[in-house]
Amino acid sequence: MKTFNLYQTIAILIIANAFLFTSCKKDNTTEPEKTLESNLVFFVDTFRVYSTDLEGKGLKALVNEDEKSGNNYIARITYSNNNKFVYGYKTASGNMQIKVANADGSNKKVLKSLASTASIGFLGSFGDKIMYSTIDYSSSKPVTEVRTMAEDGSNDTPISLPRPTLTANNGSTFVSITEDYSGTAPSFGSYIVKFKNGTWDEANSFNLPKVNGLLRATAISDDGNTLVYVTAADYTTLTYDVFVIDISKRGNTAKKVLSHTFPTTGEGAVQFPPQLSIALANGTSNILVGYGVDIDKQRYATKNDYYYVQNIDVDKATIIKKWKIAGECGGDLLAK
Repeated sequence: MKTFNLYQTIAILIIANAFLFTSCKKDNTTEPEKTLESNLVFFVDTFRVYSTDLEGKGLKALVNEDEKSGNNYIARITYSNNNKFVYGYKTASGNMQIKVANADGSNKKVLKSLASTASIGFLGSFGDKIMYSTIDYSSSKPVTEVRTMAEDGSNDTPISLPRPTLTANNGSTFVSITEDYSGTAPSFGSYIVKFKNGTWDEANSFNLPKVNGLLRATAISDDGNTLVYVTAADYTTLTYDVFVIDISKRGNTAKKVLSHTFPTTGEGAVQFPPQLSIALANGTSNILVGYGVDIDKQRYATKNDYYYVQNIDVDKATIIKKWKIAGECGGDLLAK
């Protein structure tokens, strides 16, 4: 699945952090090494999950869904409180599944198979549950349903709550983000959904002020107290801004961590704004920003293409480390 420059297209659809993994397909028959480290960054390509440390060292392949069909891919993924990967997976035959695997990629199981007309809109770990949404395209108007289930697939139940965009692993908070492209400039709003004793605490849930700008990526801390978002002025600017806000309670103000302009020459160079992925790491001390660099402009990723990761130190408000994952030109980031 080759990732092309999205901003060269006429029609652009951006769904904040309900992202499809626009990863580069690799012609690679090597079986992944089944090992695992602590303090990990996870990189997800079309059908595999890899790990590195916070400096990009020790790249190891974990989950492997390489059917070598040309049609299969990982569509959504989360890392549960029980140290397992739960992920949406489109099989070679076209069916969408929700699967679970151990942290080393072993013991893969199918938790749920969706109807052929349905896709996964969101998937996130939420306390002892998995929260997810499905979109059914069988009728003239797509139907979205939000559900929760246990990590073993039991107690799969629909819930009447705002559409989730981000979930905190501890089950205390999720965020529902609505983007607005109707005006002359894009903007977005966020509703912070608080939970108490496993139920919606509507009295302590609240809206954040509207943010003007194009939403590029979002992340939430495991404890549900910190929201990170990346914005740009418009679809064509090469500068992005990183913000952090305390969402433990209402009334706090977002803080800009840094502004960064993509280079147009040298390492990490792009000519158009790439699709971004971000993850909080080392608690909330670091923000990882990743994007693909398509060097050879071929259908499949080549050995010269790479995924570029920037490690931001929040307190120092600077990029302290950069690294490449070779042979990739798209993907997504998670962090443990």
